[in-house]
Amino acid sequence: MILSLWQYSRGYIRLRITGFSVERFLNMAAYRGVYIWDVERVPEGVHISVSIKGFRRLKGCSRKTKCRTKIIGKKGLPFVIHRYRKRKLLLGGILFFVLMMFALSSFIWRVEIVGGEEVAHETILAFLDEQGLRIGAFKHRIDARSLTRELLNEFPNLSWADIHTRGTRTTVMIAESLPQQPIIDRQTPAHIVAAHDGLITGIATSSGTPLVRQNDVVRQGEMLVSGIIELGVDTGNPSTMYVHAYAEVWARRYHPIEFAIPFSYTEKVYTERTTTRRSLELLFAGNMRINFPRGGISFESYDRMTSHHQPGVGGDYPLPFIMITETYKEFIPEERTRTLDEAKELAERILTNRILREFDFGIDIIGRQVNLFEAADALHVQALITTHERIDKQIPIN
Repeated sequence: MILSLWQYSRGYIRLRITGFSVERFLNMAAYRGVYIWDVERVPEGVHISVSIKGFRRLKGCSRKTKCRTKIIGKKGLPFVIHRYRKRKLLLGGILFFVLMMFALSSFIWRVEIVGGEEVAHETILAFLDEQGLRIGAFKHRIDARSLTRELLNEFPNLSWADIHTRGTRTTVMIAESLPQQPIIDRQTPAHIVAAHDGLITGIATSSGTPLVRQNDVVRQGEMLVSGIIELGVDTGNPSTMYVHAYAEVWARRYHPIEFAIPFSYTEKVYTERTTTRRSLELLFAGNMRINFPRGGISFESYDRMTSHHQPGVGGDYPLPFIMITETYKEFIPEERTRTLDEAKELAERILTNRILREFDFGIDIIGRQVNLFEAADALHVQALITTHERIDKQIPIN
């Protein structure tokens, strides 16, 4: 591709060579140092491409080999300039466009964050904006190494970061550290209390004095294992020792969930009618927005969908503007009625989604009791979810 651009910038000529000594003509041209490419055999002879300078050196070859040469095409920038030499305004516009594109390519028009889940990308972009890495920044003033160091210092949970700029696109690649395991301070005296209400199903104590047993019902905040140990009570020489209580306390917990499924509901019925509005956001002009001519919206009910597209030259040269397309899709609200079976099926889906959303993966769900009550206007759902989980929580002894 680079060679083709170089040949186009210098200009070249496409020739047809005819005669009985075409091979001798090509050998003589090669002997004189004339660079020839795109050699193509045709019924009447050979087609070749040669530069303007090489074309002048082929005159002697034609005379000595008695071959005839005919120009079948002139291509390249010099011929284009010669063709439009009298149209100075057009040439000035082309030159201005080239210089403008060269100037705009010296700025950053897109910043992307790749990787990371815990730290929001918006937070990282806001920090980089404070440090000078933003849309419209002069890319040659960006110190990627220093900016990477500042990024790692600002966000301690990032283990690695890399900032590189290609064309007008800057990519920030990050990797987060593995979650640190909690460090248990065995020297600080502590009690163990209940983090939640529950029915004790098992307790394994490593240190401390257990105050509850299996099948005891406890409330949130109630002490389960004491970090105070009384010694020497039987010998008549009592003493007190403070320890860091540690135990695994498992309990059965109950979680009620209630909601209702109405039998009557409104459904959106979409029609074929749509309206599209387009606008252009200029990044190099302070995000100025230009709205293209558009008519009004005659829909009473509609949904709006917005899409953003930043065109570019290749993947690394996004242009400094964004095409915004807003599509308005008409719908007609219609009143519908669910049957009892449809309401039960929807209730099952809602209950399953709530369980997946509200309970951690480390919690064992050991039971699910669901009661359905049919009313005149809705199906009422009362569910009781039974879980088995740890409820121990350490608190320091004051």
